Amino acid sequence: MQIFEQYNISEGACQFALAALEQVDEALGPQNDSCGEDPLNELATSFKGRLWANVFKFTLDLNHFYDAYCAIISNPDEESKYICLRRFIIVLYEHGAIKILCDGQLPFIGLTEKVERELAWKAERSDTAAKPNPYKLLYAFEMHRHNWRRAASYIYLYSARLRTESVLRDCPNLSLTLQERLNGLSAAINALYLVHPARAWINPLLGGNPLHNEHYPSKKAKKMVEEQPSSNDAQLQKLHSYVDVEKLENEFVLTTAEYLLSLANVKWTYTGMQKLPSDLVDLLVETNLYDMAFTIVLKFWKGSGLKRELERIFIALSLKCCPNRVGSSLTRTHGLLLTSSKDDTAIHGSIDPDPSTQQSKGSNRWETLELYLEKYKGFNARLPVIVAETLLRTDPQIELPLWLVHMFKGNQKESYWGMTGQESNTATLFQLYVDHGRYTEATTLLLEYIESFASMRPADIIHRKRPSAVWFPYTTIERLWCQLEEMIRSGNMVDQCDKLKKLLHGALLRHLNLLKVDSDDALSSSVRWQLLIFL
Repeated sequence: MQIFEQYNISEGACQFALAALEQVDEALGPQNDSCGEDPLNELATSFKGRLWANVFKFTLDLNHFYDAYCAIISNPDEESKYICLRRFIIVLYEHGAIKILCDGQLPFIGLTEKVERELAWKAERSDTAAKPNPYKLLYAFEMHRHNWRRAASYIYLYSARLRTESVLRDCPNLSLTLQERLNGLSAAINALYLVHPARAWINPLLGGNPLHNEHYPSKKAKKMVEEQPSSNDAQLQKLHSYVDVEKLENEFVLTTAEYLLSLANVKWTYTGMQKLPSDLVDLLVETNLYDMAFTIVLKFWKGSGLKRELERIFIALSLKCCPNRVGSSLTRTHGLLLTSSKDDTAIHGSIDPDPSTQQSKGSNRWETLELYLEKYKGFNARLPVIVAETLLRTDPQIELPLWLVHMFKGNQKESYWGMTGQESNTATLFQLYVDHGRYTEATTLLLEYIESFASMRPADIIHRKRPSAVWFPYTTIERLWCQLEEMIRSGNMVDQCDKLKKLLHGALLRHLNLLKVDSDDALSSSVRWQLLIFL
C-alpha cells in the first residue's frame, strides 16, 4: 500500500487493502466469532481496523464519498471508526460536499450523535462568516431527521453569536448581519412551531450541543420553579435561560426594527436586556418608520400602557403636520410600535429593505396622519382628541382638516340626540375650540347642530318630543358666551365677536322656544291620551 501511495495510485492501494481484508478473514476463520476477550479476536479487530482505515483514506482521496462512508461503518475498531468519521466530516466540509450529511443520502447508522457532535464542535470554533456555515448545516441535519427542537436550538445559537459579535465589534456590514440574524430567528420560530406547544422551548445556555440531553423539565416543573422565590441564583438563571416561541418572536420584532433603522443610518442595538423599548419607538417615529413603531407598541404594551404609547406617537405625527411646530421629538406627559390593525397583528414576515415604503400613502404628512389615525383609533377612542388638541395647541392659525372634523361628528344621525356620541364626539371638539380661542369655529359648529335639531323632518318629530334625550354642552356654551363678552370689553376683534354673539344668541333663543313648544305639545298630547283612555 505504501508503494501505491508513493506513486499516488489510490485506486490500487484501495484494492490492495480490500484484498488484505479478505486474507485476514480467511486466515482467522471462525475464530473471529469467539469471545471479545480472546487475544486473536482483539488482534483481528486491530488488523481490520487499520485496513478499513486505509480503505477509507484511499476512497476519500478519490472523492468516493459513499465508499468512504461504507468503510467507516464496516470498521470494527470503534476508536479508528470515530477518527475516520471526524476526518470524513472535515473533508466533506472542505470540499463543499457537506450537503451529503444533511439530505439523508447517508443514514449514519449508530453514528448520528457522533456526526452531530463533530458538527457542533466545528460550529463553536468556526467564524460566523464561514462558508458553508456549520450552524446552518446542523439546522438542516436536524430538520431532515425531524428533530425540530434541536434544529431550532442550533440556528438560534447562530443568531445569538451574530448578535454578540456585532455588539463587541463594529460590523462593517451591519445591515447584512441583521438580515442574517432575522433569517436565523425566523428559522428557529418555524422549527419550534412544529413541536408540541408544551415542549416548544429551548435552552441555549447548554453550549454547542444544546439539546444533547433530551430530558427537558416539564412545563409543570417550570411553573413550580417560578412559584418558588427561595430558589437559588443558579436555578433562576437556568429558568430564565429558556427561550420559547414568544421570546423568539419578541426578539424577531426588535431585530427587525434594528435592521430598518440601520438602513436609515440610525444606530440602535438590541442587547436582549431591554424591558420596554420606549427609546426604540421614539427613534422609529423620528425616522418615519411608523409601521414598525406601531408594531412594537402593539407587541410590547397592553391596556393603559398601549393607549399611552399610541397617544405619544400621534402627538409626534401631529407635530410633524404643523408648519410652526415647536419640535418633532416625542415627549412624555403625565396624563398621557410579519404592521397591524386591531384584527390582524403581524409578528414576523418579509422585511422591506426600503424605509421609504413604510409610508403607505405617499409622502404627504397629512395623508399619513389620516391613514394611521383611521387604522388605530379602535385601540384608543381618544386619539382624534389627542391629534386635534396637539394641532390647536401647537399652531394657533392652523385649520383642522375636514377628515378629522368628520371623525368627531361621526354618524350624522347622532345629531338627533344632540352633540353626544363616542368619546371623540362633537361636544369634545366644541370644547377644544373654546379652550384654544377658536370662537368662530366653535360658534359655527354649535349653530350647525342646533339648526340640524330644529330642521328635523316630521317623520322624526318623536325625537323632538323627548327633550331629556337631547344634550348640548351648556356649560361650555356659557364659557363661549363669556369669552366673547370679554373679547368685546377688551377691544379685541369687537365686530367679529359681536357678530358671533348675535348669531349665538339668536340660535339659542330659537332652540329654547322650540323646546318650549315641544314640551307644551307633549303635555297636551299626554292629556289627550289620558282622556281617550278614560272614555
